[in-house]
Amino acid sequence: MSWLALSLSLSMAWSDIGSKQALVCEAAQLEYCLASLPITVRKQLPSHLSSYHQAIGHRGAMVIPVSDPNISGLILLSPERIPKISLVTLAGKVESLTLTQTDKMTLWHELGHLHVKALEELGLLKETSAYQHEWIADCYLTWRAAKEELSVDLAWQQYHRRNMSVMKDVSFMSHWTVPVLSQLLSRYKVKDLAQFDTFEALMSDFLPDLVEKDQDTLDEFSSLIHRTFSTRTSQSLPNYMYWRKPALGHYVEPTLVKLLGKKEASLWLQQQSMLANSVTETSF
Repeated sequence: MSWLALSLSLSMAWSDIGSKQALVCEAAQLEYCLASLPITVRKQLPSHLSSYHQAIGHRGAMVIPVSDPNISGLILLSPERIPKISLVTLAGKVESLTLTQTDKMTLWHELGHLHVKALEELGLLKETSAYQHEWIADCYLTWRAAKEELSVDLAWQQYHRRNMSVMKDVSFMSHWTVPVLSQLLSRYKVKDLAQFDTFEALMSDFLPDLVEKDQDTLDEFSSLIHRTFSTRTSQSLPNYMYWRKPALGHYVEPTLVKLLGKKEASLWLQQQSMLANSVTETSF
């Protein structure tokens, strides 16, 4: 039975991952969940409960893949640690975004991580980097939202959340999936996404035309984001990384419009020399 067919408040359930299943478990019921796994799977997992709690730390979720004919992995959730609001300082003012259905979003993202192996087996991806894992998981979230809710509102929420995280702290660049989400949301409307029967079918269509950013490019974006949004930056360098500014404007404009409104967002982008033609939520 699918986890999402159940209440997200339940402590344990199975969720389909292609021909396999993942065990979704709340951290408070970890011992009971582990006892539900075959011994061949348990041998691949940490033997002490404290190891799981140390690994998840202050995060709201984590995923542990396993090698098994029937089970793809274990997803551990701590719902009380999943943020319900995102904050960022823009032009000296704290802006906030209330996050909705965060338990569902978190679960979908973690399930997306477990689909990476299927994509590798299909030859669509080779040795997948940690960064690729993150954008694949957010692509899965987008597809699942379209299938389950006939909406990409939660995908846009994730898009804004990713932007706000790096605006606040560039150490979150490892999870800045926006360059890929932007392409996905630009290319497909909700009805198009929902027509794909499987996530792998969507990725088979999407990946051949995807333009991935190499690490040097991501590093340049990181430097520009830090220079632009850091509250500790004082020296004005208007031409800093000027060649990346239009693209960054493209990526952040939907989030700025969400937080500031269209008029103020346009003014901010103009002041930063970042005006660009961007995909927006109203495209859908």
